[in-house]
Amino acid sequence: MLRDHTLKVSLDAFQAARLTLRAEEAGTTVSAYIADLIAEDAEKGLADALAAEQLEIQLFTAILVRTVLAGARGEPEVRRLTERARERAIEQARTVLADLRASGPRG
Repeated sequence: MLRDHTLKVSLDAFQAARLTLRAEEAGTTVSAYIADLIAEDAEKGLADALAAEQLEIQLFTAILVRTVLAGARGEPEVRRLTERARERAIEQARTVLADLRASGPRG
């Protein structure tokens, strides 16, 4: 496939390191790795290609925050904060799902 267009991509340090690691694991350059991700968009959508990685980053961040909070505030306080966050997330998810159902199928 001919790749004759150059794009500039800006990332924060964490995302850049992660992307570099993924490219190395795939045995390719960062540029080629990004090009391959974009090419996946033609088949299944870029959002689908990156969704799992975004979820992994969010989970990793949540684990780090929980660990720091446990050290600073203690485990009982972390459990309380975690439960409160879980309840809010459930409420938000229900709202989003209701909105999606109300808008009907897309296509």
